[in-house]
Amino acid sequence: MTPLHPLSGRSVLRGFTLLEVLIALVILSFGLLGLAALQAYSVKTNQSAHFRSQATALANMMLDSLRANRPQLSQYYSNDYEAFACDDVPDTSTRPLNDIDIWRQQIACQLPSGRGAIAPISANEVAVCIRWTDARWETTAGSADGQCTVDATNLGAGIAGTGTGAGTDGDFSIFVVSTRF
Repeated sequence: MTPLHPLSGRSVLRGFTLLEVLIALVILSFGLLGLAALQAYSVKTNQSAHFRSQATALANMMLDSLRANRPQLSQYYSNDYEAFACDDVPDTSTRPLNDIDIWRQQIACQLPSGRGAIAPISANEVAVCIRWTDARWETTAGSADGQCTVDATNLGAGIAGTGTGAGTDGDFSIFVVSTRF
């Protein structure tokens, strides 16, 4: 027996209509699409953060090498971002060349299209610069070429700046760390 409405005496149907179910499915679908977009954005930002962490560790590794070998500091300078493959053999003729080659090899292995450079930016300050491609974020074509002194100046690393800087140049992310000696 169906229940009757108390005032009209007509039968009252309980439940959902097909239209209500379809509207609920549309709302649920938009919510799930938003969740999928959020997941994709999360993956992208996590990958970018991983690259920045690697760049930070690699820059600090080179700064440690520079501090450990201060008498030969000028032999570490290489202002241009030179390409170095992950499987290249390091130059072992001198300690500075070996340190630079091993460092560049690790950059090439750990960062996509990664390159590194080291340059003096004042009489007692050195900048360590790393470039890599982070194409998930940037949309214009950039270049892996450049100079560490220019990047350090543009990104504010140095005595007048904060000592670190980060930014982009088209498809390439740039990370600069400077220190005083």
